[in-house]
Amino acid sequence: MILFVFVGFAASFLWAVGRIATDRLAPIQYLHWLPTIVALAITIACASALLASNWRRCRRVMWLIALVQAGVFFAQDFGFARTQTLAAGESTVRIAHINPNWPGAESSTVADSLAAGLTDAFGRPGPDVIFLSEVGALLNPDDARKYSPKDAVAYSVGRFGILSRVPVVELTPLFDDSKSTAVIVRFGAVNGMPSWSALLIDAPSAPQLPRYALWSELRTRIDGLGVAPPDVIIGDLNTARGAASLRKFAPEMRDAFAIAGIGYGASFPRRFPLWHIDQMLVGPRVEVIRYEVINTGFGKHCMQSAVIHIWQAGTAQRK
Repeated sequence: MILFVFVGFAASFLWAVGRIATDRLAPIQYLHWLPTIVALAITIACASALLASNWRRCRRVMWLIALVQAGVFFAQDFGFARTQTLAAGESTVRIAHINPNWPGAESSTVADSLAAGLTDAFGRPGPDVIFLSEVGALLNPDDARKYSPKDAVAYSVGRFGILSRVPVVELTPLFDDSKSTAVIVRFGAVNGMPSWSALLIDAPSAPQLPRYALWSELRTRIDGLGVAPPDVIIGDLNTARGAASLRKFAPEMRDAFAIAGIGYGASFPRRFPLWHIDQMLVGPRVEVIRYEVINTGFGKHCMQSAVIHIWQAGTAQRK
């Protein structure tokens, strides 16, 4: 029985340290990658194993810890009816992002699955903007016509693809190397909404890289290029949601899932999602109406879907 006591309390302690410290310190950043749902499962399993023992106090403490972990899970990783509403006449932009992970010969099958996922999430005629990370062969005309809205224009830049029904007035690659890749996309004013910009970014997936140092360096690189703060940051960030590194990188941005997320908020791996690494951060001009992570049935990543409204600079959002 002592083994279950040790495992239960050790896992709970490491989970708590990871929640508090996140990825500030490289030697213990891995603790932040211990999902709350996994820590909860371990705690429940160990507490259940003690049911037939005399370790009553330990069992009670474990059930109390499990209750706390369940509360954290539903507060941070699951969204209940947090969609926002807009007044009549206020328009929105519907956004999708997915990392299809370099489809090649199988791109036709991937395009079919992507088309079905987009239709389920957005209906017809589909989202206004589709962001694709690690796009592979998906932008070839035969594949693109399967999932692209008929009036969308396709753009290819580095490892990214963008299909947009909103006018694109600027498409600027910032960098593309082993440390990360990033592109600034600026969209024109349309349907009463002002021009807005998105930073599309794909961070390296190597888990051994110190995340806090990585995102601090990316912040320095972008500042050095004189890039104006974007309204939206979106992509495969390869960093768990809530990390100190992301707050360091974008201190003025807010997490879209925390604002208007619906359902379970993990995006990877798709078959059994544990981590929300495909993320969307928004600036002060952006009102998130709805945000959802959707399993499209293909690839390694789930798709992000969001509905947003862009306010004019200086316009106060409704509280």
